Amino acid sequence: MAARRALKAVLVDLNGTLHIEDAAVPGAQEALKRLRATSVMVRFVTNTTKESKKDLLERLKKLEFEISEDEIFTSLTAARNLIEQKQVRPMLLVDDRALPEFTGVQTQDPNAVVIGLAPEHFHYQLLNQAFRIAGMMSMGLRTLACWAS
Repeated sequence: MAARRALKAVLVDLNGTLHIEDAAVPGAQEALKRLRATSVMVRFVTNTTKESKKDLLERLKKLEFEISEDEIFTSLTAARNLIEQKQVRPMLLVDDRALPEFTGVQTQDPNAVVIGLAPEHFHYQLLNQAFRIAGMMSMGLRTLACWAS
């Protein structure tokens, strides 16, 4: 029988685990307090692309969760990190509330596409532009397409 290893860290999904929209999941605050009372490192993840980390953190604080911004990793964080790593200029098809995550990112003359949950931006003109940018990959141009849901 293999020896049991001590748990060192826990990744907690936010939406649906700690909260659903603007309501805390019953018992979630207490469960988080109990988890934090252990020696386990706690970090929070989410694949939401509807809002910035700052807005998400504000929502969680209103629901009386004690979480700091540096403990949260979002799909927008991952997209921003990849943009910086690949040094691309993305077309951002994301909700307006998510745009603060990309402050300072060069978006002129895009050579990549970031798509999030933004139905208000999903219309022929913008989607056609995004598909043309993504299509440049087949012509050998350096591009990156990043999908975040």
